[in-house]
Amino acid sequence: MLQPLLFGRFRLLRAERRLLDGGTPVSLGSRAFDLLVALVEQHDQVVSKEALLQQVWPGVIVEENNLTVHMSTLRKVLGPDAVSTVSGRGYQFTMPVWTDPADAGLANSSFAPPAAAALPLPDKPSIAVLPFAHLGGDASQDDFIDGLTDELITSLSRFRSLFVISRNSVFTYKGQSTDVRTVARELGVRYVLEGSVRRAGARVRVSAELIDAVSASQIWAERYDRLLEDVFVLQDEVAHAIVAAMAPQIETSEIGRLRGIRPGNLTAYEIAQRAWARTREALSQSSYALLDEAIALARQALAIDRRSSAALNAIVDAQSWHLYFGTAASAKTSLADALDAAGQALAIDSADHLAYRGRGWLMLVAGRMPEAMSDFRRSLALNPNDSFTLARLGMCESVSGTPAAGARQCLQALRLSPRDPLRFHLLDNLAWAYFASRSYANAIDTARQSLREAEFSGARLCLILSLAGLDELAAAAVELQDLRRRAPAMVAARLNGVWLAVDPEVRQREVDFLNMANACVPSKPALETTAPALEPQSITDLPPRQP
Repeated sequence: MLQPLLFGRFRLLRAERRLLDGGTPVSLGSRAFDLLVALVEQHDQVVSKEALLQQVWPGVIVEENNLTVHMSTLRKVLGPDAVSTVSGRGYQFTMPVWTDPADAGLANSSFAPPAAAALPLPDKPSIAVLPFAHLGGDASQDDFIDGLTDELITSLSRFRSLFVISRNSVFTYKGQSTDVRTVARELGVRYVLEGSVRRAGARVRVSAELIDAVSASQIWAERYDRLLEDVFVLQDEVAHAIVAAMAPQIETSEIGRLRGIRPGNLTAYEIAQRAWARTREALSQSSYALLDEAIALARQALAIDRRSSAALNAIVDAQSWHLYFGTAASAKTSLADALDAAGQALAIDSADHLAYRGRGWLMLVAGRMPEAMSDFRRSLALNPNDSFTLARLGMCESVSGTPAAGARQCLQALRLSPRDPLRFHLLDNLAWAYFASRSYANAIDTARQSLREAEFSGARLCLILSLAGLDELAAAAVELQDLRRRAPAMVAARLNGVWLAVDPEVRQREVDFLNMANACVPSKPALETTAPALEPQSITDLPPRQP
């Protein structure tokens, strides 16, 4: 006889083909019930879509959409986290399952439901925000602390690349002394954010710590001191600061972790993350062949999962940088490829802030500034915690005629993520904002800060122009020689008139200052040996992007 199976508050009576929710029958169609049985009976493994289709629709050819519809029904009944989608592999039931001792004739035994089994990790970075500890003992502060935890969960959920455990699950740990490894095992996450709140008079100190619970290592920690004036404003401000500073650390941790996995064992998501890592290396090392590697890896990921948003966004980013540096074999082809990938990513998820951010950068390098600013603003509305989007929007503002506003946004981006692993790029955006506002000394200092952290050619170009702006032409010529050696195609493109600025005054200064520096270079290699430069008029022949 088939024993009933228990999970959460549910009892699955397989022999009677019934599901009870706390004793109340749940209405499920026959196919949804069969799908539930298949998943629960194989809860200790990932079940492929093909296997589920054969078990639930034996001998019948059906479309995969039928499986998706019934899977959605189960998640509505059991909860959104009850069934995990493992990209490129299938599905896994994530709730601990046990048998009822009374039904097995063991009512007088010492049987008890087992400790929660370790849940499988999702196919993207996963995190649980534990309720922050209250160190002051003042019960009146509990609402503020709970609200801060809620706001952190909400803010993290805006990152579509993260798997975030819901409030109801994490609040079961409130007031308990728990080991983060136990929490991670029970909730099926890699990362745990925990912290504490202490109040002294009108001042509040919030401490936060991000832990990789699998390796038991600290990834990031920070402390925030604030005045307690408006509770809701304080909750928003602190949560915003924590998430903006922490999110890049998760990305860097994931890239480091994936380096140790053998290529044959990677999922589509993991391959896509390797593509993003290649683009990072290309920027920080001025090695643009790595952009082609990034695109190739992204296509490998799409061959496994054609709906991999991470892979599509990686293509957009890598092709955009090819256009920026003038290293694209064909500007039109690269732009069309990136536009297509951006469109696919947004068709998959119209609320993906990374897709809007990527398309905004593509529009910027393609010279379509109004569309770029529109996409950046949409991305920022979806996720106000993304410092990259804010910095790029600031750079857009700067080269479009409002440099003061642009500089403020770039400074705010650095304030949001002061220890960002890609801080050199945030500094680069700020340097260009200073250049646009004719603050050449600040631009030089900021560009040199960026170059101390990474060899990014965009920052060196800004340094050259700003040195020329202060009439330091000999120094500008030396830097130009270095830039030509590292990024010959980019220098050729800029000398041929390809610039991002749309403000005529800023653009004219860019042209004039580069020509001044170039005229002071003792000997210049032939530009015709460099990769073909992107011609401004080649962009206008393409159709407008889809909204």
